[in-house]
Amino acid sequence: MINKTFFLDHQEEILALLNSLKVGVYITDGEGNTLLVNDESCRTGGLSREEVMGKNMHELEQSGFVKKSITLKTLASQKGETMLQDLGDGGVVYTTSYPIFKEGKIDLVVTTERDITEMEHLRKLLKEKEQDTERYAEEIEYLIKSNMALTGDLIAIDVESQKLVKSVLRVAKLDTTVLILGESGTGKEVVANLIYKNSSRVGKPFIKVSCAAISENLIESEFFGYVKGAFTGADVAGKRGFFELANSGTIFLDEIGEIPLHLQSKFLRVMQEREVMRVGGSTPIPLDIRVLAATKIDLRDAVEKGTFREDLYYRLNVVPIEIKPLRTRKQDIGALAEHFVKEGNKRYRLNKHLTLEAIESLEKYSWPGNVRELKNVIERCVISFDGNEITRFQVERILYPKVDTDDVFKNEKDSVLNLKQRLEEYERMIIHDALKKYKNASHVAKALKIDKATLSRRITKYKLK
Repeated sequence: MINKTFFLDHQEEILALLNSLKVGVYITDGEGNTLLVNDESCRTGGLSREEVMGKNMHELEQSGFVKKSITLKTLASQKGETMLQDLGDGGVVYTTSYPIFKEGKIDLVVTTERDITEMEHLRKLLKEKEQDTERYAEEIEYLIKSNMALTGDLIAIDVESQKLVKSVLRVAKLDTTVLILGESGTGKEVVANLIYKNSSRVGKPFIKVSCAAISENLIESEFFGYVKGAFTGADVAGKRGFFELANSGTIFLDEIGEIPLHLQSKFLRVMQEREVMRVGGSTPIPLDIRVLAATKIDLRDAVEKGTFREDLYYRLNVVPIEIKPLRTRKQDIGALAEHFVKEGNKRYRLNKHLTLEAIESLEKYSWPGNVRELKNVIERCVISFDGNEITRFQVERILYPKVDTDDVFKNEKDSVLNLKQRLEEYERMIIHDALKKYKNASHVAKALKIDKATLSRRITKYKLK
């Protein structure tokens, strides 16, 4: 018979055996003192063998290692127990605990553990929509495809961007409020689109509103709507506001920090009560919406300055997602630039491509306007120059329009590298500008003091018109 004495005498052999199992095994004595944990139990619980050996389950429960110990439950009931045990790190394990008796008293308690954190998470999500079979399929598909590459404008090559994508996918399926933070032009709306497309509300209304674009005297009627005859000039039939239009779907409140202080209480009511009252109305309208918000300002600082309500801030800041500025995501710049070139080629029916030197120049720029500025620069390069190559010279001419031509080429690292190519770019630019100015080849040749045959060869070489 296996008892405590036998167990202690053969502990190493028993541990070697238990480590071959794919389930966690946790063994204590009759007083709840830890005697042995196998490798799988250490992995599941998050503490090393050295951290739990000899510890009493009362002590581990008080420290937060487990929220409610099944071992202690078994010691109290004197019989086998089964339960879902919450771990201190947020995980969930399915546990079964059995007592081993000696002379009428519990000598050992053997507990088996199976990690079901992801299964339990999915179960809770599916339970919310038990009648919605389509939702079941979406949740399962999400778990399968969460690591697949994304399509769209969110380019994630840099490590920070990949972390962002993982965070977005993680919260997209959880029907909670998300606050997207980042400088102007970083792509906050792109992130909002991605959350919506991967959410359970995809296919339902998605209302996107820039709070900064609506004049202060219209914000209340635009967001909350109004009833018939609410004010002079109101539509005789009344009007639904943005919140009502988003009902059953998602609303994206861009630049939420621009909402006037005196109206923030009404936004707070929508967030808290999930209902809206039209201007001039007396009956609240229930809402089923998901709120996504974005801002480029520090809302915590705005709260301290008294320009933003603290209670509204906490209602919005349930799950914050911060987008890093482009200057800190150097590896994304080339990929984004190539993406925007492809967009330009499709729009203008061209066949442009970036040279390696052009990409290197883009990566050295600080991008104060972030992704929006990069997109603008690439589009200008696509439409402003002839030929199929977008070169370093073209890029830097857009980036540094007020800088002397000589200064454009100043770079300590490769000031000599590709000198011939740079001289050719400069020559091409001069001929290109002269052709635009004089329109006639003879006049161009005369102005540049070269013969027409040389000019003709240069026009052909640089594919100028």
